Amino acid sequence: MPIRSSASRQSPDAGHAPRPGEERGPLLGGLLRRCHQVLATEVGRELAAAGHQPFQSLHDAALRPLWDSRAGVRSSELAVIARITKQSMGAVVDQLEDAGYVERVNDPDDARAKRVRLTKRGREAGRISRAAVRRVEADWARRIGARRLAALRRTLTDLLASLEMSA
Repeated sequence: MPIRSSASRQSPDAGHAPRPGEERGPLLGGLLRRCHQVLATEVGRELAAAGHQPFQSLHDAALRPLWDSRAGVRSSELAVIARITKQSMGAVVDQLEDAGYVERVNDPDDARAKRVRLTKRGREAGRISRAAVRRVEADWARRIGARRLAALRRTLTDLLASLEMSA
């Protein structure tokens, strides 16, 4: 179902938040979810075309921090970042390890602990995913304009920082 722009409809209260019960159209959460679905679908297509399996949201939550840490991250830290239990993250890491995307290695700082890090296959999937995201973002910039997309990114970044500060 296409989402219609409200840009052509100006209300007398333009620029003011609607009063409860007066909202029209999709809620912000729904819009964000739908944009994420479009992005995830395209990333999944690119991964499948390269012989990889598409990742679920929890897989992505575990993999994203690893793309920036070649030395790896403890599973407990991944759980905190993803905001899930250690047990749930352990299951996610097990799935990713079984698929060949991550490996557990000894933690050089603590002989009792393990770190999770990307394998060669995991790094390849990360490169494919990031390239697909950049292509989707370029497409969105063509659709709505680079300035509007940059403003959206800044706004969401500011909102996320504010939410994380109050958490």
